[in-house]
Amino acid sequence: MKRVMSERCPLSFLRMVLLVLNYFLGYNYLYPAWMIHITKWLDPMARSVPAWLQLSVYVWMIASSVILAFPLWKEGISALKRLRFTLLWIALGLMGAYYVCAIFLNVLLALLSDTAMSANQQEVITAAQIHPFVTLFSTLIYAPIVEETLFRGVFYRALRPYMRPVFAALISVAMFSFIHVMNAVFSGQLSELIFLLPYGLIGLFLVIAYEVSDTIYGSILLHFINNAIAYLFLFIS
Repeated sequence: MKRVMSERCPLSFLRMVLLVLNYFLGYNYLYPAWMIHITKWLDPMARSVPAWLQLSVYVWMIASSVILAFPLWKEGISALKRLRFTLLWIALGLMGAYYVCAIFLNVLLALLSDTAMSANQQEVITAAQIHPFVTLFSTLIYAPIVEETLFRGVFYRALRPYMRPVFAALISVAMFSFIHVMNAVFSGQLSELIFLLPYGLIGLFLVIAYEVSDTIYGSILLHFINNAIAYLFLFIS
């Protein structure tokens, strides 16, 4: 059977540009600013954005990403039907391999850094204490769908037919890992750059999941499993 990733990406250039802008410009800058303005308009004394407003942005990001990337999602259905329950075993197998690699990486990080937890992880814990349901939704639903659509769908799937797989993978991994430390680094916390390694590692396995399954659903499932386990460990450790 011919692999779909040997063919051109089903997403048009316009769709890809809109997906990139929606995430990097909208989600990271415009939408947070709008939420603050709306919050202040509703309650000038408010100290945090209300849960329903945060949730509405996550829902919007999911809906807009799925609509813009619909041809990509449609492309993966045939592979999804072919794999069926095998997809779960692929994800679980890759999850196990990832954790074996992560053990060695964590030992290295312990030698190189005194900080065991990234700023991004600390933000998740703080957010969960304020709005637990919204944080759970963003971790288990929003992130797997939106981030996989962009980083594996656009930055890997779209580039894969035009270059060696390793180069497309490196671009996807680099973009994915950087967005998880971007805010901290831009605020002057350069020590956060060390966490490019663990985020890059899971990003690499997410690419492998897409490559092995030949569908966006493979990386989404692995992303969901990883986030569910990570979320659980954050609050029992």
